[in-house]
Amino acid sequence: MFLRAALITISLFLLSNPLCHAHGLHSKKTLEKIAETKTITLGYQDDAFPFSYTDGPQPVGYSIDICNKVVDAIKVKLKIKDLKVRWVRSSTASQFVFIKNHVTDIMCIPAFYSEARHQKAEFSLPYFFSRTRFITRRNNHTDTIEDLAGHSVLVKSGTIYVDQLHNINKANDLNLNIELDNNNRAAFEEVRSGELPALVSSSVILKGMVALSPQPEEFEISDEALSPPVPAGLLISLEDPEFKNFLDVTMLTFFSSKDFLTLYQRWFEMPIPPKAINLNIPMSAELKALINSTSTTYAY
Repeated sequence: MFLRAALITISLFLLSNPLCHAHGLHSKKTLEKIAETKTITLGYQDDAFPFSYTDGPQPVGYSIDICNKVVDAIKVKLKIKDLKVRWVRSSTASQFVFIKNHVTDIMCIPAFYSEARHQKAEFSLPYFFSRTRFITRRNNHTDTIEDLAGHSVLVKSGTIYVDQLHNINKANDLNLNIELDNNNRAAFEEVRSGELPALVSSSVILKGMVALSPQPEEFEISDEALSPPVPAGLLISLEDPEFKNFLDVTMLTFFSSKDFLTLYQRWFEMPIPPKAINLNIPMSAELKALINSTSTTYAY
């Protein structure tokens, strides 16, 4: 009798406790949870122009627009016209924690792929490819990574560039001092002020930083690439292959439409309001090959 009463008490606690209810939602598949709550939670960054940044009350950017296309597809699949979108600000350092703990359903930020990162979260089909380079002040006359030997070099924490730079440093015995920052704008300011000589990042992110600066002519991005083209995708949970397949099919369908080319041109080949910044970045051969494919299977 005592055991039966205890079990009833525990059961009632589990049913009434909001934390346990949340855990129950987390154990559901992503689409099931979205259908039940009529809400999708999306992560964004505020410092990753032109992918994900803030310009007013809502995040904007290339990654944000792609996520919005995914949301439209989810509305159709689940037949929810009034699906609520909840935005959560994230960073390169917190994105994997948010995905693992189901704080967000999708990370709408430029998540560049690495094997180590793939152990923490699943990647969608890539929507961009970019090499790693570094930026310096033009008057530094720094052409190669070897020219920075013995100096401090800045990298944003939580990015793939940290490991890339460590490997280059070790392989070439450069004696670099690798400094970390958690915000692209703050990192760029340290280079602009002359506090540090160089910042390592994705070439497209660097190009965006230069374009946004008041004196873009004062900076140069290295001709030397520190990596081959690296794919960037949306991040989702490792635990939901069904959602991964839905996401990839949705993205491939979008890639094959004229709307995708229009979207790409809007962010990389046309003036971006309100400052009319044109990054002039043609679509890469890697992305062209992917969108011409008829398969959702992509070998990272």
